[in-house]
Formats: sequence, C-alpha cells, structure tokens
Amino acid sequence: MTAKKVAKKRAATRKKPEPSLFEMLEDSLIGQPFVIANKVFLASLGLISTIGTEFSNKFDEFVKDGEVVRDKYQKSFTKLQKDVVKQASTAKDRVIETIEPRTAE
Repeated sequence: MTAKKVAKKRAATRKKPEPSLFEMLEDSLIGQPFVIANKVFLASLGLISTIGTEFSNKFDEFVKDGEVVRDKYQKSFTKLQKDVVKQASTAKDRVIETIEPRTAE
C-alpha cells in the first residue's frame, strides 16, 4: 500500500482592507464636517422612522375620533332633515288648504 500525501492547507492570511478616504480623514479637521453630516443624516432617518410610527398610531386614533364625530353629527343631521321635511309638508298642506277654497269659487 502506498500512503497518500496529505497537503497541509495553509491558513488564509487575510490582508487588512485598506481604509477608505473617509476613515483616513475621519479624525482630521477636514473629516469633521463629514462626520457631522453623517450623524445628521442618521438622526434624520431615526426621526423619520419615529414620526412614521407615531403618525401611524395617531392616524388610527384620528380615524376613530372622526367616526365618533361623524356618527354624532349624522344623527343630528338626520333629525334636522326629518324636522325640515315635516315643516315643509305642514307648510305645503296650509298653502293647499288656503288655495283650494279660493279656486273652487
């Protein structure tokens, strides 16, 4: 029998990635505006996310409140509508009662 030679695998040596231009300038006077701009950008993303979540919750509350108000005023409007129809019908009947005897002559 022949023995097989097993090749030892070398551990892959990873090269340290070269730093980006931003990383090189991050701590310098030139890089500070970029750092600040990045923080402002991230803060605005967080704010937009928070507003979206809060608005979604508040929007549902506003819808519920609107439904309550609509129902309240719809009942009032229906009552007003019935009162107006009743008054118009009464006025029409009075007009007819007044005109009929005069036209019969």
